[in-house]
Amino acid sequence: MVRIEFQMERMKTEMEQSVKAVENMKTGTDDTLKAFDSKLETYDENVLRMKAFETKLAKTVSEKHQEHDKDIDEKLAALENKTVETLDKKIQELQAIKDDVFTTTVAFKARLDSNIAVATGQTVVFPTVLFNEGDSYNRGTGKFTTPVSGTYMFTMAFCLKNIQTLVAGIMVDHKKYTVTLFYGDGNNECLTGDTVAMLTAGQVVRVEVLAGSSTGRIINQDDSYRWNTFSGVLIHR
Repeated sequence: MVRIEFQMERMKTEMEQSVKAVENMKTGTDDTLKAFDSKLETYDENVLRMKAFETKLAKTVSEKHQEHDKDIDEKLAALENKTVETLDKKIQELQAIKDDVFTTTVAFKARLDSNIAVATGQTVVFPTVLFNEGDSYNRGTGKFTTPVSGTYMFTMAFCLKNIQTLVAGIMVDHKKYTVTLFYGDGNNECLTGDTVAMLTAGQVVRVEVLAGSSTGRIINQDDSYRWNTFSGVLIHR
């Protein structure tokens, strides 16, 4: 009887030890699972952090790239503007050199188309235009208006008949620039008068009768042999 009880007690003890061992194993497993869960949670957090960092890094790179592109565009635009300004300046310099070297063509010549009698104070109108480069001579008024500032030369020529005289002047605005006495003998003599003038744009040049007569034929125009003319040319700007 005692032996059976002893055996029972030993089996009970062994079973309790087995149960304890299982409980210990379960505790260890639970601890391991907890540690794994903790590591897994840490891993997930690290993954989220890495994704957030990746997003932030991509945004930063994109912003830096845009800033870099903007900086390049601004530098290119500034370079382009500077280049254009430099070219414009060079073109202006070349234009100024061209203006100094080349003189604009301004020239005219006109003549009478018939015999006329003139009176003192009259502006002589030469209606037949031979050429008018620069379109500055007015055939209706007999006046030449300077299109540009510069040095000009003007010439007048008159043919008189029957021992008559004419005093005429080349006028700039209302100022005399030359005065010439024309005399006609029996051979219908032709004489000229000229002047050189430094003028500014907009001044008016004309031929004015300073002494003459409105009766009889004073100026003798013959299309074949005697031309009465007024001409001018820009010599230098």
